[in-house]
Amino acid sequence: MNDIKQVSFPYKGEILQGTIKRQNKKTVTVITNKHTFRVPYSLLTPKMKPPSSKSSHREWSSLQSEDYNKSQNSTIVFIPNQNAKVLHIAVKLLAEALTSGDEEAINEYANETLAELNRIYNLPHLRVYTGGKRRITRRGGQYYGVYKTRGGEEKRHSISVYSRTAKTQKYVAPKTFLRTLIHEWSHHYDKYKLKINHTYHTKGFYDRLKTVYDELKKPLDN
Repeated sequence: MNDIKQVSFPYKGEILQGTIKRQNKKTVTVITNKHTFRVPYSLLTPKMKPPSSKSSHREWSSLQSEDYNKSQNSTIVFIPNQNAKVLHIAVKLLAEALTSGDEEAINEYANETLAELNRIYNLPHLRVYTGGKRRITRRGGQYYGVYKTRGGEEKRHSISVYSRTAKTQKYVAPKTFLRTLIHEWSHHYDKYKLKINHTYHTKGFYDRLKTVYDELKKPLDN
């Protein structure tokens, strides 16, 4: 590990000196008497080396391993036919709302869809928040949605799904939006039906997601 605290570096024809505040894999944050700079390691004097990459190996607890195996090996039963009609109507109305860009209706029918799923599988209430554009990840990808289990009582179990794309800000295609909605709901299912504390993206997770998604998207295939 580098023990160097004071460094110098070139900037606009001058040599500046400062104190190291933090380091990451590519740059060092240096505070001078006037400004804060992010400086590549190659420009520093004395020379410094980036921190070594962390080992990809990690020790799992017995509980994490148990959760992973349960997620991998558990299945979900098909939705009973008598309940499918209610879900299909909600999904069709959700798709129409996305096509027309009706934010209020998008939120209403997203909530109706998951309320019916929670009723079928006897799960706790789950509020859905929709709207806004997707956020860009640090790696250049996009956040499609998120499942939260923190916050006040009203937001303790909630899902947020972005209804517009990050770059063009067009409304998300109905099937893509629905898949994201069911993806986040699947974490809720795993947590409360399967009693999994750590809801991993295992093959079993995606198989359960596909089972529910394939049933709900039927009115969108026509």
